[in-house]
This record gives sequence, structure tokens and C-alpha cells, in this order.
Amino acid sequence: MKKRTCHLRSIVGAALVGAATVCAGMTIARAAVSFSAGIEIGSPRDFYSPLASSGIWFDLRSYGRVWQPAYVDYSWRPYTIGHWEWTDCGWYWVSDESWAWATYHYGSWVYDSTYGWVWIPGIEWAPSWVTWREAPDYIGWAPCGPGGAVLAPSLFVFVDVHHFSQPIRPNTVIVNNTTIINRTRVINDIRRVDRLDQREARGDGCPPPAPKK
Repeated sequence: MKKRTCHLRSIVGAALVGAATVCAGMTIARAAVSFSAGIEIGSPRDFYSPLASSGIWFDLRSYGRVWQPAYVDYSWRPYTIGHWEWTDCGWYWVSDESWAWATYHYGSWVYDSTYGWVWIPGIEWAPSWVTWREAPDYIGWAPCGPGGAVLAPSLFVFVDVHHFSQPIRPNTVIVNNTTIINRTRVINDIRRVDRLDQREARGDGCPPPAPKK
């Protein structure tokens, strides 16, 4: 079993006021948290059996073998059921979805006009695989596409910066709002660091800034 330990920082009583501003007057509680999938990931095939009971695998054109979750609403989107936590690994997506350990920390997502959202497996771990869009009053994100590609603006979801730390649900995000999209800029800062003798990706460029000690 591979374990990754990151320091989780819970932000208490702080207003989140934008991606490029300094958050002041906040209390930070620090704890060691272990993230573990419980299996060794050495190949995309390692996901086939663990995810079989919660979705379907099929071949999709140039993407090869992809996975799609079952029992979700037709309007479902990745990274819309859960919440964000700041860790020293970057912004970590926490979700109760049974497949979250795999599809939000490995691989990439793509939206297909016929099938909807599908996941392409990968073997590099990250606290989340997303691209961000930011404005003074809104924060948005979308999954990284294949090869780290930035997906179309219409595939981003947005929240008011003051609601960023709150639970995220499909009915709390703003989707395909042209006014908001045109006010935002893309942030796509992914750096790679070595942890526990493994190569992992760290997502630092994002909303709001890392809490300061």
C-alpha cells in the first residue's frame, strides 16, 4: 500500500477574498493526514477492477480505454460534490464519491459530445488535477484534459470567492456564465515534487493563496 502524508491546514473564520490577495486574521489548525488508495498503481490497468463496480469501461476513439461513473445525474460534472482543503501538497479535493481516490488524484477528464464526461486513467498522483480561472470575486475550476490541456471555458464551474471553503454541490456552482468567464483568467501552475521516492504533481497556482503562518 502506498501512503502519502500531507499537512492539512483547516482555515477557521477567514474570508476568502481572491486568488491574488493575502488572507489575514485567520486561525490555522495543522494536522498530518495520510492519503492512501490501498493499492499499488503502476499501470492504468490497475484501475480496471477497483472501478468496475462503480462505472463502465469502454474504448473511446483516440483516448483509448476510458471510464464513466454509473448512477449519476445527466448534468453531473467532476469536482462538484465535495470540498477543497489546503495542504502542503497543494489544493486537495475531498469527495465522498466512491471513485474519488482514483479519478480526482490520477488521470484526466474529457467531455465527449456523445458520452458526456469520461475519465482517462493515469498513474501520476496529485492532490487534484484541475485548471483554475480567477477574478477578484469569483473562482472557477475544471478538470485537466489529456496531457494537461486546458478545457473549454464552458466546462468550468465557478463559485463566489467567499464560498470557496464551503461544501461544493452541483446546485451551488455557476456553469457557463459568459459574463463571469470573460472576467477571469486561467491559472495553470502545476509543479512536480518528490515525495516518498515517488514523482507527484503539486497544484499551487490557484485560489485563494496558501494560508500564511
